[in-house]
Amino acid sequence: MRAWQETLEAEPASDDEDFFAAGGNSILVVQLQRRLAKALGRPVSLRQIHDDPTVGGLLGLGTSLLSPAEPETEVLPPGLTLYCLPYAGASARMYDHWKDLLPASVKVVPLELPGRGSRWSEPALTELAPLLDDLIGAMDEARHAPYAVLGHSFGGVLAFELVRHLMSQGFPTPQRLFVSACLAPHEATPTETNYDLSDADFIESLRRVRGTPEELLENEELMELYIPTIRADYTVLDLYEAPPIAPLECPISVFYGVDDQDAARESMDAWGSYSDDEVVVEGIFGDHFFLRDSEEEFLEKLCFHLGASRPKSSKLLDSKELSG
Repeated sequence: MRAWQETLEAEPASDDEDFFAAGGNSILVVQLQRRLAKALGRPVSLRQIHDDPTVGGLLGLGTSLLSPAEPETEVLPPGLTLYCLPYAGASARMYDHWKDLLPASVKVVPLELPGRGSRWSEPALTELAPLLDDLIGAMDEARHAPYAVLGHSFGGVLAFELVRHLMSQGFPTPQRLFVSACLAPHEATPTETNYDLSDADFIESLRRVRGTPEELLENEELMELYIPTIRADYTVLDLYEAPPIAPLECPISVFYGVDDQDAARESMDAWGSYSDDEVVVEGIFGDHFFLRDSEEEFLEKLCFHLGASRPKSSKLLDSKELSG
């Protein structure tokens, strides 16, 4: 079996041999996942591999696993736009460099929220409905061109609600919704609020989640300027009430950090109720901010789920260092 042999650099002993017993580990299983998906021409989740990691189980995913993989091709409609939403308190400029990393078939459009980045002078919004109205104002192109929506952590909640809002306004269905490090809507509202903490306690809570640079947290003058904006995002999230489950018509890709304690693997399957199409769950090495710390692995999988060629910077899964 080609995928097995190329990953473990050894022929399987029998159809009953277990991948992990034969020397596979958490790094190698990602390589195996990629090779299987490439051979099949469709996503293969880590759960599918873990459910039956034997040769026979893997062969059951599709007979094409025995054939050499076809060259990667672009299957996206030309000019698909990927609208990106940041995590709480962040600027959408965090996605700017993706414009140089993702293939030409994907047009990256960071959606900047009021109160940050190029919209620094605007007051941050503390209510979800006006925030969604604001965001949709920058998405006119989505009325007539293929698009997808992506959000990380707090941005994942916004991305989900934004897709619902787009549908209610007569926009076409997106090609796919991407949510990362984000609990399903009915589990997303925190059990304890943060938006109403004192400034000192609020800053300490930001320090614990590791999303705000320490040099910013330690600068009292900067924090005096930033706290209202960050607090606005937490207000939206802390007061968020998930709507009754009404599945979207688009597929959903859910990414989580394998070391994330806030949006752990066991919680991700809850997203399965939110689409009438497929819901694929993928693990990424790292914690809640894997999007920053394991960016190459994330972009590799993002492109695969989009049906696009590999990102221009992608070298993580081909690196010889992964064999150690």
